[in-house]
Amino acid sequence: MRKYLMNVGVITAAGGAFGLIQATRSGPRDWRLLLMWLAWAISLALAIGTVSQNAEQTKRDQHEKLAAELEKRGGGKRR
Repeated sequence: MRKYLMNVGVITAAGGAFGLIQATRSGPRDWRLLLMWLAWAISLALAIGTVSQNAEQTKRDQHEKLAAELEKRGGGKRR
């Protein structure tokens, strides 16, 4: 959970909601407001997806590194 809350992209996307809330309160309610909310939701989803994808890639890299180390030490032999 910390990886999402401390990520700059997620913080920036979530912070964009404050300006959008102000625009919703003071501005006209038309199709542009809907598009602004949709764009905000998409940017937040992309930021969260990027963090998730980076975490998975890090896990894969660590797994491959460990497997290579085991193979090098001879522990990766199959019977």
